Amino acid sequence: MLTIPQAAARLGVTPDTLRQQIKRGLLNATRAGGVYLVTAREVARYDEYRKEPRGFARPDHPLHGKRGGGGRRKKTDE
Repeated sequence: MLTIPQAAARLGVTPDTLRQQIKRGLLNATRAGGVYLVTAREVARYDEYRKEPRGFARPDHPLHGKRGGGGRRKKTDE
């Protein structure tokens, strides 16, 4: 079992970042005596999760690789 500061050091993030991820449900932790504890396996799982592409970058996203749109449209004089 690792404390949040120990897990943060392994991942290269701040302890506050990990506390936010626990609150969001992205990192599973148990609380013992007012201290969050995380297993090494959970830290490894979270590390793999955060390296995955999200949003449009995911290959299974319906708009992945599409171009176009965006920006302002030119006014047409009619």
